[in-house]
Amino acid sequence: MLSISRGRVATYAQLAKLLNTSPPRAVGKLASANKLPIIVPCHRVIKSDGTPGGYSVGDITIKLKLLEMEGVRLINGKVPRHYLIDDSTLIRNFRELLNYASHNMLI
Repeated sequence: MLSISRGRVATYAQLAKLLNTSPPRAVGKLASANKLPIIVPCHRVIKSDGTPGGYSVGDITIKLKLLEMEGVRLINGKVPRHYLIDDSTLIRNFRELLNYASHNMLI
């Protein structure tokens, strides 16, 4: 989730593919257990159909407000596709984060 840039979103399916796990519901379960929702931006993860999905804090209006504060606007209850991070950028961001963490002994 840290690999998703501010002002962008990724789908549960994209993250499941990145993590080589199935089904995307597993990512949703992981996101719902997030105890640091502002630091680990689970609000940036949406369903494949563009709808917001759930939120770890429980109040979906908070997720929507956070997305709005980052410049992501919903249209008819859905996030338009142009806010979706592309797979190659998501993978690159993930690798950079993993590389940074391993070199700085964060993991």
